[in-house]
Amino acid sequence: MFVQGAIPGHILQESANTGSEEPGAIAVFIGKVRGDVIEGKRVASIEFTAQQLIAEKVAGTILEESKKQFGISTAEIWHSLGKVKTGEACFYVRVVGKHREESFHALPYIVNEVKRRCPVFGREIFSDGDYQWKENKI
Repeated sequence: MFVQGAIPGHILQESANTGSEEPGAIAVFIGKVRGDVIEGKRVASIEFTAQQLIAEKVAGTILEESKKQFGISTAEIWHSLGKVKTGEACFYVRVVGKHREESFHALPYIVNEVKRRCPVFGREIFSDGDYQWKENKI
């Protein structure tokens, strides 16, 4: 689930590969670090930390829930740890289903539940070196 730094290109490029002919739909979410301006300061990067064992267990539960609720074949979650610069990918979810309907419905469920339930924390670092802790908005 976790990767040090930005999500690697090889993970992002594998989005269409399922290793099987049966699934007919793949839905992907890629979250990137935004260069927001907050109180006049531009975000240069986010430094992510997590309670990894708990987050991985919760993410596994979310994936199992989504398989039961939406009937998807499989899904995967990747989240960055450490510093990720603006414009780089930090959160990746891929959902594979037999049809687009279940994939489309499962994707936002997984993204939002990870944001809501997984103990992953981000410290927004501004270009002047100052920082603030990020609030996850669903």
